Amino acid sequence: MSFSSDTKDELARIEPESVCCMLAELAAIVSIGGTIGLMSAGRMRLTVESENAATARRVYSLFKRLFDVRAELTTLRHARLGGRNTYRLTLHGDEAAFVLEGCGILRRSEQGHIGIRRTIPKEIVSRRCCRRAFVRGAFLAGGSIANPEREYHLEFVLGDESFAASLLRFLAKYDLNVKAVSRKGAYVLYLKEGDQIVTLLSLMGAHSALCALENIRIQKDIRNNVNRVVNCDSANLQKTLDASSRQVEAIEYIRDHYGLDNLPPLLGEVARLRLDYREVSLQELGEMLNPPVGKSGVNHRLRRLCELAQALRQKSEGGDTT
Repeated sequence: MSFSSDTKDELARIEPESVCCMLAELAAIVSIGGTIGLMSAGRMRLTVESENAATARRVYSLFKRLFDVRAELTTLRHARLGGRNTYRLTLHGDEAAFVLEGCGILRRSEQGHIGIRRTIPKEIVSRRCCRRAFVRGAFLAGGSIANPEREYHLEFVLGDESFAASLLRFLAKYDLNVKAVSRKGAYVLYLKEGDQIVTLLSLMGAHSALCALENIRIQKDIRNNVNRVVNCDSANLQKTLDASSRQVEAIEYIRDHYGLDNLPPLLGEVARLRLDYREVSLQELGEMLNPPVGKSGVNHRLRRLCELAQALRQKSEGGDTT
């Protein structure tokens, strides 16, 4: 199973705190995953579809517990989608209207006119626990989360622009930096930051998914720190080798055009050691000297050798010119 499916399975097992929380969760599921149709004689039909079995069971249970209605359950197998199932729950007529009115989605005027609310019903999310339940239902119906091993990405895919804008404002109250984009005729709200996704998982009550994501983040941080150390060590080693190569080149020029025996004893000693031990650090080179010399002292002597080699080259070039 995917990380997203595991998260939905966890959310679908959460026992709501109260009836109002159950109603808020169902209202979000129906608003996002529901389709309202008309049958003959103006009767309504409500259909809720989900590819997640746990979500379908959750919706069936909420229909029964809140409104004492039993939805008609149909399983559809999609051959073109790798044989995956879609679970469809359907309510007809008065039962459909009863549920829609109870969820704050269907509104009747005093004149008997029917309207469909395309924003979040404020009366459904008046309490903190209900707001958490509403976000949970929204994720069950239209949410998904990528495997954090690959990337940090959580999104809600919504079919109605007005409801998408309403949900965006709703989530922004929790200091979530939600972005919106239109994709293939749908409206997508998404988060790309690990900290933000952790906040949303905590809000919904997906604590197992949250812990799994945090563990992956820690492992990633450790790997990144190790890589940084390795890269730093590699860069330092390359820097040492490059410096050593320049020093050896200078000493070899002095040897061939001036003679190491003509150098002052302190310079001659470090020059011979550098030729013999080309890959060691300045500190290691200093420890080989008699008496030992610190890193800065070795660097000073090698710099004098490089300056001497440069002076010999310039003198040679000047002589060739004349």
